[in-house]
Amino acid sequence: MLRFHLALFARNSFFVQLMLTSTLSVLALQAIAALASDSPADGTAWLRAGMVGMWSVSTVAAGLIGYQRFQGTLVHLAMSPRSLASTLTPLIASAASFGLLALPTAAAAAWVLRLPFAPISAVGLLVGGTLLWASCLVISFVVAALFVLTPNAITYEGLLLVPLVLLSGIFGIPESIRAWVAPLSYLVPTTHAVAALLGAGTVDAAFWTRAGLGLLVSAGWLGGAVWLIRRVAKKATRDGTLELI
Repeated sequence: MLRFHLALFARNSFFVQLMLTSTLSVLALQAIAALASDSPADGTAWLRAGMVGMWSVSTVAAGLIGYQRFQGTLVHLAMSPRSLASTLTPLIASAASFGLLALPTAAAAAWVLRLPFAPISAVGLLVGGTLLWASCLVISFVVAALFVLTPNAITYEGLLLVPLVLLSGIFGIPESIRAWVAPLSYLVPTTHAVAALLGAGTVDAAFWTRAGLGLLVSAGWLGGAVWLIRRVAKKATRDGTLELI
């Protein structure tokens, strides 16, 4: 089912354009900033652009279930013999999974622009990339379960991008708000994935500590997502207080 939904996702030109434009625009902005300051670009510019691109695609999870309702297919997913979680998981996972393409896209664009590449180990890239995918996935589950309760979910997709990028520390956290933002950022799974990827040049104890924290926080978000999906299922199939059509 994931392969099926992923194929449908990839055939939608909007999602493809969203991945390309969000990734390439962030990379271009970093390159322009480096030229303007007459200093070499950061060797992690492609990683930062890829992470923003991946999260940008993942935010469409807010409206995916609502879009299924608009198409008239949500009722069939909810009333199938399988549980609601098992039918919705492949649908929601298609966004974060397609977003993985943002990392190689950013790397290829950085190579074309002749931007520097910071040293990064294969193990660090694999573990950090997997952790980033998992963290985007569990956030997508929570977001999708929350926003299915409103018919205007697609309207709010854009509002999810900047706060999560800020909390994740992809471009650092401004000193003026660090005192209260930094503690909150530890509760966001992508924060630890970002730190692991940016520090993947050396796979040391700090790297594995970040990866472990990321897994723990992601597990907590996954538990919250399961609880929310069960609430949604109860409202839709037993209480009749959530419209599926």
